[in-house]
Amino acid sequence: MAFFLSTKGQLHPYRFKYLEGEFEKARMERTEIHTELTKKIPRTLPLEQNEFFAIDIMNKPVFSRPFDSFLGTIRDEMKKHNIRHVPLIKDHMIIGMISDRDLLRVESGGTFLYLKAEDIMTTILVVAEEETPLAHIARVLLEEKISALPIIDKSHKLVGMISRTDILKAVVYNRLVLK
Repeated sequence: MAFFLSTKGQLHPYRFKYLEGEFEKARMERTEIHTELTKKIPRTLPLEQNEFFAIDIMNKPVFSRPFDSFLGTIRDEMKKHNIRHVPLIKDHMIIGMISDRDLLRVESGGTFLYLKAEDIMTTILVVAEEETPLAHIARVLLEEKISALPIIDKSHKLVGMISRTDILKAVVYNRLVLK
């Protein structure tokens, strides 16, 4: 499974209908069991040399913060590190995300410095595995009108972030062609 919906810290496998029927490629065969299973699945398309996966362009290490951090602190750290999205963590699990746009919506209020991330965070997130083809990630970002995705490994640990800007950089600087 390449995508998940995260709600209240729980990951739920999710399939986007517009990706159905697209050839699902794995970057590498990880285990003997997986290799044996994939021998039974006919691979009709060769893995192209210019194929990119989330792991190839994701930003890492991930800059994340506890869900109960104050917004003023998060805003200052986002400016310092020049980032626009911060995954929010509780008990080592991603439970939400906050963006620079979220902060702008509440920054002018007199209570801004007293608000915590949990007060305004987005709690339903689309999350992708690090072996997800970049073309699928680009399509989901476009169709779902979201600007960044948290990336997890096989054990569901947060390992990276990919934004629309990261995909544009990959296209421009690596002459990437998304199919």
